[in-house]
Amino acid sequence: MKIQVASVQFQPQLNRVAFNLRAMAKWVNRIKSEQIDIKLIVFPELSTTGYECGTGFYQLAETVTGQSVQYMQNVAKRYHVYLIFGFAQRDQTNAGTIYNSTMLINDQGQIVGTYQKVHLFDTEQRYFTPGKTYPVFKTKIGTIGMMICYDTFFPEVARILALEHADLLTISTNWERPRIQDWELCVRARALDNIIPIVAANRIGFDKELDFFGHSKIIDPLGTVMSSLDSERPGYLQATIDYEQTRGLRHGYYSIYQDAHPETYSEKWHLQGNMDSKDPKTAVVKAEDAN
Repeated sequence: MKIQVASVQFQPQLNRVAFNLRAMAKWVNRIKSEQIDIKLIVFPELSTTGYECGTGFYQLAETVTGQSVQYMQNVAKRYHVYLIFGFAQRDQTNAGTIYNSTMLINDQGQIVGTYQKVHLFDTEQRYFTPGKTYPVFKTKIGTIGMMICYDTFFPEVARILALEHADLLTISTNWERPRIQDWELCVRARALDNIIPIVAANRIGFDKELDFFGHSKIIDPLGTVMSSLDSERPGYLQATIDYEQTRGLRHGYYSIYQDAHPETYSEKWHLQGNMDSKDPKTAVVKAEDAN
């Protein structure tokens, strides 16, 4: 199966939900006008609110039945396209619990599912509750796994999604300066780690203190950049993803799953505490003792 995908790079306005929703709708309109065969459009993390909202997130957060989601459902249905976007999600049963989430809506305007960010970065930990699972979503355009920003630093996230038979990974992010090299390396590595294509959307512009640099990308299963916006200007990029390429590579030279030895990985994170040791030598000794 081949699908055409797009990634949008724009600047959400801080605390201006209605403005941001209209901006995303305009991007969808433009993309579908210029590239009618696009099946999936990916937007950045926290697209509806902006990033540095602080305690304002508690007022801005919405449930999955909220007005923002309904608005984007109507957009998806109108343009017959799958949409992924970031928003502050309020728990359906506990209004005081909020998540940094991404939403997947299908081309009929139906909610396919949400992912709640597990690895919260820095000040996010003051407001958001971390998610606990890494779901994949089966759709008629393939099985999709979503990651958000800091999740990309953790190889385990992409690997779990790949092991759950994801065909495609998406990354919605607010990655800030000066860490451009980190971003460039992480997004390509997660693709090559798992021989899987990735659609990554990063925002641009300032909120209060942070400067977001864009550099959104679409990556092929070998970590090669298929399309990129290596600037800090608004825009979109698109590429054709071929799922058969992934299958062919995995059953050829890149036989990482057939050649893996999971029985040797069973200890996992039992040495995690040692990584925090102030004396690196102590951690090394403990690791050797564990063997």
